[in-house]
Amino acid sequence: MAQAKEMTQAMIQKTLSYRYVIYALVALAYFLVYFHRTSTAVMATDLTAAFGIAPTAIGLFGSMYFYAYAIGQLPAGILADKWGIRNTMSLFVLIAGLAAILFGMSNTFNTALVARFLVGLGVGFVYVPAMRFLADWFKKDEFATYSGVLLAVGNAGSLASAAPLVALMAAIGWRSSMTSVGIVSLVVAVLLFMFLRNKPEDVGGANINDIQGITVASTTPLGIGESLGILVKKYNFWTIAVMFFVLYGTIMGFQGLWAGPYLMNVYHLTKAQAGNILMLIPIGMIFGCPIAGVVADKLIKSKKKVVMIGVFMNILTWIPLVFMIDSMSLGFIRILLFIYGFFGGFFVIMYANLKENIDLRMAGTAVGFLNVFVFGGGAIYQQVMAGIIAKAPVTNKIIATSGFRSAFMLCLVTLIVALVFFATQKEKSA
Repeated sequence: MAQAKEMTQAMIQKTLSYRYVIYALVALAYFLVYFHRTSTAVMATDLTAAFGIAPTAIGLFGSMYFYAYAIGQLPAGILADKWGIRNTMSLFVLIAGLAAILFGMSNTFNTALVARFLVGLGVGFVYVPAMRFLADWFKKDEFATYSGVLLAVGNAGSLASAAPLVALMAAIGWRSSMTSVGIVSLVVAVLLFMFLRNKPEDVGGANINDIQGITVASTTPLGIGESLGILVKKYNFWTIAVMFFVLYGTIMGFQGLWAGPYLMNVYHLTKAQAGNILMLIPIGMIFGCPIAGVVADKLIKSKKKVVMIGVFMNILTWIPLVFMIDSMSLGFIRILLFIYGFFGGFFVIMYANLKENIDLRMAGTAVGFLNVFVFGGGAIYQQVMAGIIAKAPVTNKIIATSGFRSAFMLCLVTLIVALVFFATQKEKSA
């Protein structure tokens, strides 16, 4: 009996220790996801010059990542549930790395578009398996916290895609920069395959539900048709999907593409100066994501209320971006963008909000289906904002402020509407 108890303790310890090895590698992969996602904000002028394209084409280029990412979300959920996180993540990070190298070597805009699409598709198979990993290896009251930390690491990738990427591009050019990132991605893919394991039992560990004393009726994943049928009938799912579509769409439309051109056209900053200011958005998210997780797990313990607080504060930051668009001091803009990033980072709680509204046997599929809307929003907002900005007058290659104001007004209005709809979500009693 004593030996069995010792064995059980050893298994528990194995789970609680080895999960951090996997977590570190998953976080490294997610760092690359965000790096690719927001890199076009500082590469826009270089791409325009290299391929002789208009701002609307840059919008297409930026959104290509998100269309591919959105397409990959549901398959990523299915593969995470059926094929496992190890095979799924390592294969698609490998694809992303090869695509980044192709992007760096592209001689035509069409080739660059294909490469960008493949990068988005490759990294699109990282986050959903990561959520599956957190559900299988971390306790119920750890999920929001560790997903928040993961998002913080991702935003460190955004941070690296601002001023550090500008410096790297100045040293070796945008092509060599993208090729180098591709090579790093290939190394990460190999490490993922070597060290990732799908379940704690694969390393001789204890099941996380057993550690928590939770009895699960069945661990067999639900079928894709059954899972989707359940989701589309859930009112609460649609409140999350709509809110996430709009919130993440506005973030990626602004941070991921148009914030850099806005600062350079309206405030006449250099690319390096704009990059330095843009770094404050991911810095804010690096703090906001984990803090939101801790608040949701330990303090307020209402995922819905934490999301609403974050979105409301994010909306407040759009007001000066619309109504004081060309009259703010650079110091005020720096503070504003940090706050924007901090409360924008509260979006991470929407995954925990989803988790408490579903059967965990379909966790991968549910996150994948939700992410179709999330990254569809990123793609659509980038292109719609590009279309609005393209209608503004251009004088001496400077886009008029009116174009950015109209695009930002779209973000403000749709965020307010989405928050009102999200507020109707029905919370489960404790």
